[in-house]
Amino acid sequence: MNNPDVLVIGGGPAGLAAATELARMGLSVLLAEQRDRLGGAIHRAYVGPGESPLTGVPRHRRNWQQLIQKMNQTGGLITTRFQSVFLGLDGEGHCLLDDRQTGQVLALRPKALLVAVGAVERVLPRPGWELPGVTTAGGMQVQLKETGLAPAGPILVAGTGPLPLAVAAQLAAAGNPPVAVLERGQPFRAALRHTVALVDGLRSWPNVVEAAGYGARLLRAGVPYRTGWAVTAIEAAPEGLLVTTQHLSGQVQQHRVRHLALHDGLTPNATGVPVQDLPGLVVARAGDCREVLGADAAISDGRRAAQQVASRLGRPTAEGAFNAELQAARRTQQALATLCQATVASPSAQTVICRCEGLRRADFDGLQGAQSPREIRLVGRFSMGACQGRFCAQHVQRLAAENALTFDAAALGGSAARWPLRPVSVTALAACRQGDE
Repeated sequence: MNNPDVLVIGGGPAGLAAATELARMGLSVLLAEQRDRLGGAIHRAYVGPGESPLTGVPRHRRNWQQLIQKMNQTGGLITTRFQSVFLGLDGEGHCLLDDRQTGQVLALRPKALLVAVGAVERVLPRPGWELPGVTTAGGMQVQLKETGLAPAGPILVAGTGPLPLAVAAQLAAAGNPPVAVLERGQPFRAALRHTVALVDGLRSWPNVVEAAGYGARLLRAGVPYRTGWAVTAIEAAPEGLLVTTQHLSGQVQQHRVRHLALHDGLTPNATGVPVQDLPGLVVARAGDCREVLGADAAISDGRRAAQQVASRLGRPTAEGAFNAELQAARRTQQALATLCQATVASPSAQTVICRCEGLRRADFDGLQGAQSPREIRLVGRFSMGACQGRFCAQHVQRLAAENALTFDAAALGGSAARWPLRPVSVTALAACRQGDE
């Protein structure tokens, strides 16, 4: 499809919901997905033979099947382009896609750009978090969904929020339950102090049922769920890792495992995307890259964003139709954040902060006179690596605040979004073609 009405980036629930809603209103859509099939993180497809041994949550499967069915009923208004990575916007307003199937960059001029690329998983720096065998809980979950196999050897899952609980239950279903699930907060005690948060959390009955199902599976597998415990240090050990954990009371315990899955929350993945409309281009975000509200809300937010785009393109829409659903999801997320809230310790001098550049807390403390993101990057090399600050910028912002320095993580990209957002080969750039060719 040459220069569609709307270019949608991301083939997860929010992106597919937005695409089907736009098509329903008669707009042509090009749906670009960096992988070879749709699904996003939550519906990451099984790549093995036959059916996946992991069944997933029934309501999420039903929601996804309904979206696929709606896409198939759009009369060809949606075109999908797989293995296509969004590079950003060039100086002439083209939306650039790195088509890794053809080995060339495609420059498009849609009327609107709708980005639905999900969230970025947070992991707080602690000594040894850069070692082999340490991964994010979300990363381990993706591996589990794709292969249907749990990693071999003892696994420890630690962090905060509902995702570690889900990953642990899925590991148990795959035949290798973790040695324990460690929750940094103390949600049960917090529930006694924050009754409003408790009630708000219980109002989301589907999520309560889902969490109860995970808990029941862990109980059957004999996996302990311990609250108030945080990972404080990780060391390489024979056949794996030696993980030191500490309870809020001061008690210390060590675990010898082969794998450690960490999770400290999610943040919107908004790196490099314009925050407002540009001349001749309507810009919108949908799903967790706009606000982390969960898989159910991502569908509603995709439709909301589609209606917002259509309205700005002059189509009549029912604006505000999804406000109640999104507010309910927001209330649930705020309740979870309150119940799982815990103090975060400042990293020690030898803790790696920027993994791309191998920079430690001591390197940051050694900076003299750096008062801006630009100086911290150019002088200290923080956020200058391959991730361009996606993973370390927030950590650096916290350290800057401790040292009375100004570091605005949101200002790393400058006042204008720059491309490429992701690495691209010179060969693909040289083969760039316009969407109307």
